[in-house]
Amino acid sequence: MEYDLLFTVIDDQNWKEIAAEGTFHPASLDELGYIKCIDEKDLERYVNLEILKDKDLILVVIDPLRIKDSIKAEKEDGFNIVKISGSLTLDAIIDKIDLKKSKTGKYTISVKHYD
Repeated sequence: MEYDLLFTVIDDQNWKEIAAEGTFHPASLDELGYIKCIDEKDLERYVNLEILKDKDLILVVIDPLRIKDSIKAEKEDGFNIVKISGSLTLDAIIDKIDLKKSKTGKYTISVKHYD
């Protein structure tokens, strides 16, 4: 399956620590053995899970063409997940977006593609 963009969510606001030495190496890589990316159609539902409810989140946007390690797509807990098996160089990171909750306490995410 081909992806225009990949998205991962981190709950650590300390970007400098995560991106130390020119690589993106989030905690999920150590904990799970891969960087867990969420399909854009599942993003909003994923970030509103109970386990992420009280955390400050950053949405990291990744260019899949700049990933050197293997990418594997799977279904996990009802979500389309893309697993990246290693650290990323910072040039693979297109953007990082601080996610803020709405007045209702939920995150709203809308990904639009313009061709």
